[in-house]
Amino acid sequence: MRGQFYSAIAIMIAVPIVVFVSLYVTMQGSENGVYKIIVSDQIHQVEKSVESDFGKAVVTSGKRAMIAGDDYVVMNGRAMTDAVTGMKELMQNGTIEGNESMLMFNNTISNWTSKILAVPSNFDINISFWGLNVSSYGSFQIKASARINVSVADELGIARIYKKGQYYESLINIEGAEDPVFTLGTNGAITRTIKISPYPYRARKLVMGSLNSTGNCSGNVTLDRNDCSSKILVADNVTGVTLSCFSGFIIEDSVNLSSSSDCYVTGNNSAVEAVTQAVAETDYQNVYIDEKTKAVWHLPIREEIDNKFYFAGNGPVFIKRLEGDLNQTSDGLETFVNLPELENNQIPIKQNSISVDYIYFGDQDYNGYPVRGLQGWFRLNKTFTDRYNLTELCNGC
Repeated sequence: MRGQFYSAIAIMIAVPIVVFVSLYVTMQGSENGVYKIIVSDQIHQVEKSVESDFGKAVVTSGKRAMIAGDDYVVMNGRAMTDAVTGMKELMQNGTIEGNESMLMFNNTISNWTSKILAVPSNFDINISFWGLNVSSYGSFQIKASARINVSVADELGIARIYKKGQYYESLINIEGAEDPVFTLGTNGAITRTIKISPYPYRARKLVMGSLNSTGNCSGNVTLDRNDCSSKILVADNVTGVTLSCFSGFIIEDSVNLSSSSDCYVTGNNSAVEAVTQAVAETDYQNVYIDEKTKAVWHLPIREEIDNKFYFAGNGPVFIKRLEGDLNQTSDGLETFVNLPELENNQIPIKQNSISVDYIYFGDQDYNGYPVRGLQGWFRLNKTFTDRYNLTELCNGC
């Protein structure tokens, strides 16, 4: 581990200096203050290096333990009984439920301690850790913490440092780990890697149009009147525009485009600003024009569904997912199942079930309803459409 390497280097650099000073002191029979300062300084550097690298050892070991716990669920096809206890066991002993984990080889905190103590030196070094704990921290991190006792002294007793119970904590990002919910919910047929959504919201209504607005369509937007590429034009008016070039229109003027297009929203003098601001904020170019609400909608949720992104929500945290616990939490994460993916893997589909992961894979079925502008197979109920700002687009909520 990187922390072990740095601490070992610090000790090895300090050794020649301490050996020289110790020999000189022995030969001269004197403990001059200069010698004490040199030795004390070296001891201090070693202690600080060990103390600092302990935090790195905790995060390295914790990251490995998270992966090893994930691997345990995948390989055994069953959830962990107690994920916190399991991760602590992995970090400390390299085992899970008493079974050795190859992923933890040379990556436990105990390994780190042993390697530091094994470095040849003229120091008396003692290291011990205690109070190891693992817990969830927000939606996308795990917190690993422990306390360390460090004692460093030279063999002649010139100087000694002893620190007891120094507290260290490290945050471990879960992005890139496999989600146990999908492994357990599909009997290992589908795995899902946690990718955090780049979008700050699921849906937003950007523009309300006039009563003569009409049609349903979606597409990337353009502000270029000459961009003849079947995009949705966003402009203040249609002067000089070749209307046949565009699949839809978002126009600030109150104009009737029924003779030229079957999908448009007009009559809102803040349309250009609202659309361009939303696109700039999210880098998501696509909008949806909805006839029923006569509005323009920004729906990054479409990308979250297709790209299998995760976002902060009320789903179980990662540690609970390792235990197969699908209960809601106040500070968890959620994603959506992809029904075409399930069908492609010959997994029976729950018809009309809510497409949120921890609801879909739960024991109880909750009916959902189609949402305009989203994938045809996708389903939500009013609880989730309210949460995602999609209620006005829901057919049946």
